Amino acid sequence: MGKYIIAFRLFVIFGVASSTLFITSCNIKGFFTKQGDDPVWVDPNAKSSKGPDVGVPGQALFSKNCAACHGGAGKGLPGAIPPLAGSAMANDADATKPIRIVLHGFKGEIERNGQKINGVMAAWKSNFDDQQIAEILSYVRTSWGNTGGAITADQVKDVREKTKSRNGAMTEPELQQPL
Repeated sequence: MGKYIIAFRLFVIFGVASSTLFITSCNIKGFFTKQGDDPVWVDPNAKSSKGPDVGVPGQALFSKNCAACHGGAGKGLPGAIPPLAGSAMANDADATKPIRIVLHGFKGEIERNGQKINGVMAAWKSNFDDQQIAEILSYVRTSWGNTGGAITADQVKDVREKTKSRNGAMTEPELQQPL
């Protein structure tokens, strides 16, 4: 019985010692970050060699907040998250559609590139001001071959004002209605 107690004590001592060595060799400071220290996600499959800090308005915000779902190259996730690259919404002349999506979110079934997707996107109206939304959407509408063009903060402000009483996410049929 005594040799089992000695073996157990050695096991505990070596376990604590190895755990301490592991923890002290890690970058323990990296586990504790502030909100502003959030990393910018970069899609490893993105074809651009440029990182998110290249000075393009909206790119850093997109990389930090949108790329985790839509991908750094705007390809989305087949069957789950719609692509933004080549998206009809990103290329539509009616800029109110993507503005309404970002402000109020989106829910329901859509068909993109022959695939049906039934998902939910969060509303961002409380997270971003008009200028930030304009920069993100301008980045999306002018990246990855999209030709939708830039959006201004005044356009976002106008849509925000016109839809301020809205509660809940947009649906595909609602987006087809003029604002």
